[in-house]
Amino acid sequence: MTKINCAVIQDILPLYVDDIVSDETRELVEEHLKHCERCHQEVRMMTQDLTIPIEKEAPLIQSLKRKWRNKKLIIASLSILLTALVIFGGNYFIFHYDNFIPYSKSLVQIEELDDGNLVSHYYGESYYSINQIAPVTVTIDGNEKKAIFFYYTKTISDNPTRNLFGGNVPRHEQKFLSHLDSINNVDLVYYVEFDAMKVFDQGGNWKEVADRAELIWEK
Repeated sequence: MTKINCAVIQDILPLYVDDIVSDETRELVEEHLKHCERCHQEVRMMTQDLTIPIEKEAPLIQSLKRKWRNKKLIIASLSILLTALVIFGGNYFIFHYDNFIPYSKSLVQIEELDDGNLVSHYYGESYYSINQIAPVTVTIDGNEKKAIFFYYTKTISDNPTRNLFGGNVPRHEQKFLSHLDSINNVDLVYYVEFDAMKVFDQGGNWKEVADRAELIWEK
């Protein structure tokens, strides 16, 4: 068999290693490798895995990784905080954010008791709270009167749709206060939504509140 020099064999070696040569060429290369340590070493270098040891990451890569970890930590913390705020806000809105209950004669009534007291009766299914100021002085037609102002509120959990949040439990007539005030000290009872602090800050003019209120009891 004709002897082929190393330069020719080394040109063929990449094709040989990738196994894309003919059978005749493969036989030539393998025959040469039996007697040529230099070319045999070339084949070993081509077929071994190439591994580059990394002793230390570049400072830029370390900085980017650190920033990414910090960013993920911030995002996770914000997600937890936002989730807590949503849960708290939803709970507050459902159970504590109260709305004014409009007046109707069949819903709210004032009763004069034999002992001289006034009692407010609420005939709705439920309410959250009652806001009341009493008694305050109101000038009506030039005459000073002692008046009680009050109103009921409800939340989502208190209204008739509360069965969505745990069952609609029937409720009987409720007495808010067993003693609003003595009839001798009260001339008028109004039902109206109001902000007592705002009224007092503006000089305590309850006449303006009375003008938009429902007069539900008068002595």
